[in-house]
Amino acid sequence: MITGTTLIKRDVLDKPVSGNIIFTIGANVVITATENKYQWLHLTGGGWVNAGAEQQYIKWHVVPDPAAPPAANPAPHPPSASTTRPITEIKRKGRIATLLVDWQNPKWNFAPRQVGKLSAYPHTVTFNTIGDRRKGARIPLTEPVLDYLGRLNGDTIKEKILIPAAGWINVPTDPPTIERLTWAANLVVVKEIKLHFDVEYSKMMEYANIHASSCYATDLDGTFFDKDMRLIVHKFNAFTTKNTMIKLSRGRDCFTPFLTNPEVMNGDMWIRTDYLEFWPELPFSLSDGTQIIEYELYGLQTFGLRADGSPVLLRDARGFKTNWRINSPELPA
Repeated sequence: MITGTTLIKRDVLDKPVSGNIIFTIGANVVITATENKYQWLHLTGGGWVNAGAEQQYIKWHVVPDPAAPPAANPAPHPPSASTTRPITEIKRKGRIATLLVDWQNPKWNFAPRQVGKLSAYPHTVTFNTIGDRRKGARIPLTEPVLDYLGRLNGDTIKEKILIPAAGWINVPTDPPTIERLTWAANLVVVKEIKLHFDVEYSKMMEYANIHASSCYATDLDGTFFDKDMRLIVHKFNAFTTKNTMIKLSRGRDCFTPFLTNPEVMNGDMWIRTDYLEFWPELPFSLSDGTQIIEYELYGLQTFGLRADGSPVLLRDARGFKTNWRINSPELPA
């Protein structure tokens, strides 16, 4: 078996030199592979990644193969995580939900918005004060956050994210601030739900308060592919007029931290609950009787954990693996 660590973000292909990208691995991520062919590593979870000449992209070495498992058909195992991050504990206290895309969202009458010159547009989801449809106060982009944005994406993509009107920043300010928003089809943790009288609709409406990272945090760490981090690191995507999700600029991935300002409105990020798709409440049982007590996320893979801690793969970039379903589309790998 081969183990190693990525030095920079790397695309994973379905086969060497095919050009068909199936997902991306961030920098400083531990990988395992079964074979090496002309500097291409065959990952244990599927796909091939180029380690580069003289291991310039991925430092790797051969280690003894692990002992064979006793079961003939062992359950899939998620990638290992070095630590349990704070977001994992927050996740266990709240509910996971997916931010709806335009054609699922009643805010847009279940139809896409007007598209730009490239026949594509980012699906953004805005947050506000409870009961107020307007965006809340803008959020400062501090130096630690800007540094984190560079570590998530690299300097080239970071510059594209910060271009006004690209999606994250509509109106440039000095010092820089961002809108109170994130991207549809990403995942969030719902901390609480409240009923509120909405003057516009003259009735009680249900609102959800969403967990986000503080814009003043100085210890920002982790990537979209680390355990449960995709709840607070979101993937930016655009959508075509045919409701197909595409990547930013020539198929490149782009990641943004999901931020709030704790000094404004207690940092609350409110959104109407009908703009969300909630995942099935825990615990629940699969059709084979397996009871799932917790969700774990590793990039584009969703696992359910049994009471004994063993994982069941529920969904990956290729689709659902059990009878567990949600209606929202997965982000493109």
